[in-house]
Amino acid sequence: MNTITKIIAIIAIIIGLMAVITGSRVLLGVFDPGYKYFLTLVSYNVIMGAVSIVAGILIWKQSSKAVLFSGVIASFHIIVFLLLVTVFSDIISDHSISAMTFRSVVWIIFTFIIWKVNLKLEEREKTFKN
Repeated sequence: MNTITKIIAIIAIIIGLMAVITGSRVLLGVFDPGYKYFLTLVSYNVIMGAVSIVAGILIWKQSSKAVLFSGVIASFHIIVFLLLVTVFSDIISDHSISAMTFRSVVWIIFTFIIWKVNLKLEEREKTFKN
């Protein structure tokens, strides 16, 4: 299971870096994505990208806080996704909805796997203590 968490950690860091770099370029006016975007959503993506980098580091270290960070990220992405497809459905780009769908699904999967790995680690610790 250690290999799986390391892979998840690397992917989480990469996704976070991509969000920070791309979003920062848009916020700084260096890059125009070519579709209508909202600065609030771009700002959210940059912040959550930074949080994703922290989560990736925690996942790599197999910190007990990793599952909490992962769950919070997944929850926030799901909430934003729901807002995008309901409240903002008429004005948000398909690209933004696709990106938030991707982030939501990925972080749900990450959270589930990290949670399962933590359960197995706890079981092993209990076995060795007995």
